[in-house]
Amino acid sequence: MDDNLYLIALAGQSNMTGAGDVRLLPASFPMNGPRIWNFTNADAWEPAREPIDSNYGQVDTVSRDKHPGVGPALAMADAFTAKYPHVSVGLIPCGKSGSSIEKWQPDASRSSLYGSCLYRQKQAEQQGRLRALVFWQGGQDGKDKKTAKQWGKNFKEMVAAWRADAGDPNLPVILLVLKPGTEQTLKKYPYRDVVRQQQLSLQMPYLTKIETVDYDYYSDDIHLTTAGQLALGPVIAAALPAP
Repeated sequence: MDDNLYLIALAGQSNMTGAGDVRLLPASFPMNGPRIWNFTNADAWEPAREPIDSNYGQVDTVSRDKHPGVGPALAMADAFTAKYPHVSVGLIPCGKSGSSIEKWQPDASRSSLYGSCLYRQKQAEQQGRLRALVFWQGGQDGKDKKTAKQWGKNFKEMVAAWRADAGDPNLPVILLVLKPGTEQTLKKYPYRDVVRQQQLSLQMPYLTKIETVDYDYYSDDIHLTTAGQLALGPVIAAALPAP
């Protein structure tokens, strides 16, 4: 394994954890597997494979998910390594289905989402340097008006702490923006579009926003299918800073 990995932290809720069906992955995926590594929830490096956010042997149960599936991370890493043939990528999965932005607020304890992710990140940095944080979250905050309106403030506080703890005030952050609410999704998450507006109006240095519209979603209109995640991955890869 390369001892100078291009490390990427992956945080957020269910779409980051992934809900795509692993059985629907192409046989040739990923094309660049030997150069993509995953620092698993078991605090160990392994060749990256779906589901990236696997529960197998998980140490810190705070981010444990019932049914992790195909997310955007491996497709992102595969596209990135195709673009940069001499680079090896290390993924650090930290997503938690159903987590609110408040659950991602700075807390050094490993019983918190932030703290457990920070711990894995520090362990992984023995093999490389953190180059980006990819964050996909917000749907859960669409349930409550007050929480939805506080989303931007909470996100900024999280990013500021993450950058400080990473020792990189310019750490690139890629935010995947919620798709607009539909009649179906707004029944359960009536303030979803308030969160979306909070995301769209954010102004921070070294922040890139990516829309998640026009991808293949399941019938719940919330979670991307395997095909949707495979299509989104390269778009995120294009937003990553050059090695």
